[in-house]
Amino acid sequence: MYFKPEMDNDNYLLKDLRRNYIRAASNQGWFEHEWLGVPIWQLGEDLVRLQNAIGRTQPKWIIETGTKYGGSAIFFASVLHALGLEDSRILSVDIEEQQIAKDVFSNHRLGHYVAEYFVGSATDPEIVQAMDAKISANPGPVLVFLDDNHNRDHVLEELNLYSPLVTTGSLIIVADTVFEDLAGSPVGKPTEKYPDMASSNPRAALRLFLENNDKFETDWGLTGSGGPSLYPDGFLKRIR
Repeated sequence: MYFKPEMDNDNYLLKDLRRNYIRAASNQGWFEHEWLGVPIWQLGEDLVRLQNAIGRTQPKWIIETGTKYGGSAIFFASVLHALGLEDSRILSVDIEEQQIAKDVFSNHRLGHYVAEYFVGSATDPEIVQAMDAKISANPGPVLVFLDDNHNRDHVLEELNLYSPLVTTGSLIIVADTVFEDLAGSPVGKPTEKYPDMASSNPRAALRLFLENNDKFETDWGLTGSGGPSLYPDGFLKRIR
């Protein structure tokens, strides 16, 4: 179930402020940080939301699509470690292998939390099946974070493939739903990869998914203060 949050009824100045902040953040690279020495592309407020999501769900497994440099995986590992979830593990997949990510997972003191780094399409059924097999061998709560190709059809396929792995009460998190709001800004100009961000984006996929899946609903409680976010509507909770 998808519906607009209460914050949409806020003063229009606040809505404009959020929108303009996100457009500036995306165009100026304000999301480019490091976490424990590893590059990570997330807004600080979203990192707070993500740790809250992990704290609530206490996952045995975190599946991440979009490894990039390994920063998000190390962030997840640090939260698991801080929560005492020493037996929890991360499965990460990216279409392109990055040497920096391989080095991080081999040498970082928290790299052992990454059980496997898959290279290939996140929508490859063999990769999804391999992840499912690892989880089935050591079952527990599963949280999924989708943060790779942000075109609508790709994200929708990911949602359909990975949502069955999410355990009841846990989450599938769709990153960068604000792509819809970036159209018309420099970073939102048509490219070969993203020819039309206004219509083909994660939010469009999320809406289609929720229209046809009654096992999930948007968890607005994880929006927190309602401050700037790259995916304020991207937290989907499995309710049955």
